[in-house]
Amino acid sequence: MNVKLLGGDGEIGGNKILVEHKGTRIFLDFGMSFKQAGKFFSEYVQPRKCSSLQDFFEMGLLPELDGVYREDYLKHMGKQKEKRSIDGVFLSHAHADHAWYIHFLRIDIPIFCSKTTKVILQVLEETGSGSISDLVSACDTFVFYRNNKGELKRASRKKSEFVHDRDFTILEPGKKVSVGTLEVEMVPVDHSLPGACGYIVYSDEGNLVYTGDIRFHGSHQKLSEDFVVKAKQAKPKILISEGTRIDTDKKDSEAGVKAKISDLISDAEGLVFVEHPVRDLDRINTMYESAKANGREFVANLKLAYLVQSLGDLCPFKLDDVKILVPKKSWGLIGKEDIDPDLIEQDYNKWERDFIDRDNSIIYSELKENPSKYVVSMSMWEINQLSDINPKNAVWIKSSCEPFDEEMKIDEKRKKNWLRHYKIKEYSAHASGHASGDKIREMIKEINPEKVIPIHTENPEMYN
Repeated sequence: MNVKLLGGDGEIGGNKILVEHKGTRIFLDFGMSFKQAGKFFSEYVQPRKCSSLQDFFEMGLLPELDGVYREDYLKHMGKQKEKRSIDGVFLSHAHADHAWYIHFLRIDIPIFCSKTTKVILQVLEETGSGSISDLVSACDTFVFYRNNKGELKRASRKKSEFVHDRDFTILEPGKKVSVGTLEVEMVPVDHSLPGACGYIVYSDEGNLVYTGDIRFHGSHQKLSEDFVVKAKQAKPKILISEGTRIDTDKKDSEAGVKAKISDLISDAEGLVFVEHPVRDLDRINTMYESAKANGREFVANLKLAYLVQSLGDLCPFKLDDVKILVPKKSWGLIGKEDIDPDLIEQDYNKWERDFIDRDNSIIYSELKENPSKYVVSMSMWEINQLSDINPKNAVWIKSSCEPFDEEMKIDEKRKKNWLRHYKIKEYSAHASGHASGDKIREMIKEINPEKVIPIHTENPEMYN
């Protein structure tokens, strides 16, 4: 069995692990490298669509491989049609640095993941506006057709014949799937995104274990403990282990986060705003339960509402259990009297419109009039709504990681300017989605592999 790290080696994220065995080739994750992308690109300078894959190859964002990438992209680059060379991609979870670059993969490459991971990818595709959008389906690009008038038009998602579903297989815990000469078993783990898992790859040359992203201090730490038991039983030759926090033994606790958030809400006089990882449902559930324990209602933004609705029973709470904040958009017609509902709808994307008139939907005026009733999900990308809410005596709880690159630091400064303007007090309550160094070392010792391959870490030397 041969293992190549084509992303995630000496960096946090960007995982692309190629496993080869007797003609069978699979990827474990196919994610975006924030570190490599950040060297050349920013929010305002992105790889050019017109170059197809060339900018990604040139700047090291994608490995140049035959038989891997979309035929419409390759044709635009003047390349010949290629035979598929990958037998499957196994996603550990739906974070960008593990999953988003499946956008560039051939449509006929099978993708394997948990049910929750696929739902999250579907939601990202339906609600996103960026170039990384073809996640569960893909629309032909650089393709033309003639309409009924004989006019030449570009292919788009408006015509279903140009949209193709990707080949997804939903994995269940404890059930192996066969791919060529390999058998692969998905094993759930605890992480800051629901649906996260690790993998055990079985072969006649020995077994391989991949942790994905893992922690032992979250709401579902038993999943990670059970993963270690399973991994040990596999007697792996190779363990591919994440090590985001291999350099620290700092103890985190989701229970501690919950206790602190609850205390902060209890002491607050006005609105409480909570900043959190956008799809970390464990953290969001912590906030929902803390709000409820203090006699307040939790308020979700539209993207969170859509995610909760899409997950259904996979979410720890129901959409009807929370309020949904419908913000002013476009012409700002929401909340105005004697406006035709059809005109109001035009301010919103199609996926947002179902939330406008729900019984549990509210607008900014409700938050302004009854600030002590609510805990509001908020982020830098929605912070301009404070101009409508005009909060008094408000509290902001930051429950996400500290900025780790220049763009994030600039955004953080902007956020603090908003908070100072409205005299909002900021507090912090956060626990990482990754295991500490001592827990990683304990895990490795317990699994006892013949070889350890560090990934998702800037400190691989600390595994020795």
